[in-house]
Amino acid sequence: MTSKVKVRFPPSPTGLLHIGGARTALYNWLFARHNNGKFILRIEDTDQQRSTEEATQAILDSLTWLGLDWDEGPYHQSERLEIYREYSEKLLKDGKAFHVDDPEKGRAVRFKITGELTGFDDLVHGNISSDTSLIEDFVIQKADGFPTYNFACVVDDGVMGITHVIRGDDHLSNTPRQVALYKALGFELPKFAHIPMILGEDGSRMSKRHGATSVTEYREKGYLPDALVNFIALLGWSPGHDQELLTRKEMIEKFTLKRVNKTRARFDNTKLDWMNGKYIQGLPVEELVSKLRSYIKDANLDSGIVSDEWLHKLVELYRERFKTLPEFVTLATPFFTDEIEYEDAAVQKHLKKGNSSLIKDAYNKLKEVNDFSSITELEGCLRSITTKYSIGFGKLAQPIRVAVIGKSASAGIFETLELLGKEKTLKRLEYTINTFL
Repeated sequence: MTSKVKVRFPPSPTGLLHIGGARTALYNWLFARHNNGKFILRIEDTDQQRSTEEATQAILDSLTWLGLDWDEGPYHQSERLEIYREYSEKLLKDGKAFHVDDPEKGRAVRFKITGELTGFDDLVHGNISSDTSLIEDFVIQKADGFPTYNFACVVDDGVMGITHVIRGDDHLSNTPRQVALYKALGFELPKFAHIPMILGEDGSRMSKRHGATSVTEYREKGYLPDALVNFIALLGWSPGHDQELLTRKEMIEKFTLKRVNKTRARFDNTKLDWMNGKYIQGLPVEELVSKLRSYIKDANLDSGIVSDEWLHKLVELYRERFKTLPEFVTLATPFFTDEIEYEDAAVQKHLKKGNSSLIKDAYNKLKEVNDFSSITELEGCLRSITTKYSIGFGKLAQPIRVAVIGKSASAGIFETLELLGKEKTLKRLEYTINTFL
């Protein structure tokens, strides 16, 4: 493939960028980058009633956040009306279109369907033919001077020299009309690739009930852009092997339309969470801490009162335990607050009367520890108790964990005590002794 490849992503700014739209943008971007071509951004805002500047900005922000940079644009169709009018007049002059008058709406232009079959080769689905005898003449320019979707789309593709149209298969029904327009206007027919739509986990069309559906929502929920890009790339495309974690460079190198599936992909939230967790684990700790600070602040946990070194240690300690950025806040809250909530099930299981002497001994022994930053000293202190009672370490660690964190799952107990510090640890052990034992 040569550098002549030119693709476009043409969102309609009537709402946020949906995950399906993001995948279409990604496939166009990957195809352009793989072929040393150009990726054009075109805002299809001819729907005056529904298009908004806010939606346009949200789409631009989402594409930027995903790292899908464009080579030309953004072009706005609402600013190209003269171009559409010029081509509409050409069709009128050539007898391929005609005026229609409506007493209420005014004078529009309708395209004249001719011929029997308008077929095209699709790079995903193969040859597709359509019987144009079933397609009626259709409006290409409304009475207000604005073009219809099909007409503006074809004119822009022709004028901009688009070589490949990669889009969702919900556009298959539009393609016969567009093919007829390309031919009538004398434009070279681009190659089409219609991508099967994304389904929800239950096999139905993806919607709000399946959870987040827009890029903005996934961003707010604490997913990383690289993880989301990697995940949606594999929703309908395969690199040709079982590798699931791919860098952008690897995706660009391997992306071909031949490996786009004909079947519809199902969105798998569990897999997305797993993948996001892997990307979190791979981030440099400084970058991860930087991303987490806003979530810590939003949860009213003042990270300003703790040192950078302490926060880095805490993030390192938990980075393999959270799959989205807000999950870190949930896990780490006990380290920031003076008072904690205790899980009933954990209290019932581990803070029993039978563990009273263990926890009291732990309290007394830990009071004697001078340096809580010494894992060796903390470990020696607690293991002396297990030796005294001839018990496995878990029998002591779990009650202490619940006493100081409020739940039965946390990172390593010694590291947990180190980060909590002596004052918080002793205060919570004392509270446990007085409240539960």
